Amino acid sequence: MEEYSIAAQVWKLSSCDMCELARNSVLMSGFSHKVKSYWLGPSYYKEGPESNDIRRTNVPDIRVAYRFETLTEELNLITHAVRTDELDSIDEEETLTMGPVLGGR
Repeated sequence: MEEYSIAAQVWKLSSCDMCELARNSVLMSGFSHKVKSYWLGPSYYKEGPESNDIRRTNVPDIRVAYRFETLTEELNLITHAVRTDELDSIDEEETLTMGPVLGGR
């Protein structure tokens, strides 16, 4: 609890920020499914706002939705960049190979 108090003071976190931090700590912890279900709700393992039980976490659904949408957009951006890079390297080589590219990355 002391670490949370220090974090709240240093970074001027709101009570909502602190609740989200605690929720994420439980999600990323090594606690069993049973413990996580108790603290976060029975749907904690789902994605997006449907994973949130505001009565247990005190984190608004709109905040969970925003985090999920942002993560999804960032993953799509990375996927697009990787695919574009792969296509560029295929165009440069003008051949397709099943094995590793020699002299490549």
